[in-house]
Amino acid sequence: MKHRILLPLFASWLVALLLSATAAFAQQQPVDKPVVSVLLPLHLDSIYNADKYKFGNSIPRFALPYLEFYNGVLMAADSLSKERAQVHIEVVDTRRFSSLSTTLYSPTVKQSKLLIAVAQNSNELKQMAAFANSMHIPLISATYPNDAGIKNTPELYLLNTTLKTHCAGIYQYLQRNHSSDNLVFVTRKGTVEPYLKSWLEEAATSANGNRLRWKTVLLSDSFQVAQVKALLDSNKNNTLITATMDGAFGQRLVKQLSSLQPKYKSHVVGMPNWDDVDFKRAEYKGVEITFSSPFISSSGNVDVYNSLSKTYARKQNSKPSDMAIKGFEITYRFVQNLLANPALETFADHANDRTYKIFNDFDFVPVTDAADNSRIHYFENRKLYFVRKMDGVVKGIY
Repeated sequence: MKHRILLPLFASWLVALLLSATAAFAQQQPVDKPVVSVLLPLHLDSIYNADKYKFGNSIPRFALPYLEFYNGVLMAADSLSKERAQVHIEVVDTRRFSSLSTTLYSPTVKQSKLLIAVAQNSNELKQMAAFANSMHIPLISATYPNDAGIKNTPELYLLNTTLKTHCAGIYQYLQRNHSSDNLVFVTRKGTVEPYLKSWLEEAATSANGNRLRWKTVLLSDSFQVAQVKALLDSNKNNTLITATMDGAFGQRLVKQLSSLQPKYKSHVVGMPNWDDVDFKRAEYKGVEITFSSPFISSSGNVDVYNSLSKTYARKQNSKPSDMAIKGFEITYRFVQNLLANPALETFADHANDRTYKIFNDFDFVPVTDAADNSRIHYFENRKLYFVRKMDGVVKGIY
């Protein structure tokens, strides 16, 4: 993080981001302060050629989420400094060396009391988890679920839940809110879809309460409006459970449902990645869309969100993204948790504490071995929020 690089004026916020690294994090480290390492791929090797910025008047999309997360970390560090928190936060560029192992086993990271990680893929997360386990350091994975089959790593805390957990949460949400609707289970041929279907069916067998009844239909990617209309009931609310991660399929479904209004009132429950699917255009008008998410930006603490937004706009001349908010909340909250409960043995006992909650509740649950319930593989956040949108505008969070 020793970069001294000048960029064009159009990217002044990125200048501040990079050049403030030394001031914010690379100061002489006090020996009496616990170290928190934020493992973050800043992609500086990809956006610079030596000291020359490679992308003209733009910022590459592949780097932007990580730079925004870093901006959130900076805001958290600033807040902690104002509160005189006795901690040293070190941002570690995980792409600085060709080997991630070289980065992880550097002296700074090895002496950390807490790791906050933004992994780019399951292999990176697996390496980070193995390191955390070998050094007995709690590791908060900010973005990636356990798709790598990580086991026997009780130091690992996953904020992002697995799709299986999402499916269980969706079923319970439907039980609470839409059990009397005309329920239609819609799926397509694909690689992930059979898993989604089986997980939702598994949730049905294990959930408490009355079992939901739905019609199941397998549609091709070129399905027509008549096929959708045949599934609907003009005398009831229609809720379509869409077991696919394919955003284009979801857009086609919502478009056709929109054309059938107002005779057929419809509501679509999609997958967590639907947060990134564009449903703002007029052709999707009037159809409510709900998706699950383990992390939201502003619900329950509007004053703090507005304050953060003003600070961010003043420094970066833009609105903070979800990644910036995530960088802020995760860093602030878990650093405070660490300072209040410094012993590794008690970290799990306080991981769900709401004392330093900003926007999100977390519900870290130990995932244990099927044969030995006392053996913890990792902790998974099982708290899910359900975001309801219409015409691209959030109508409610449950």
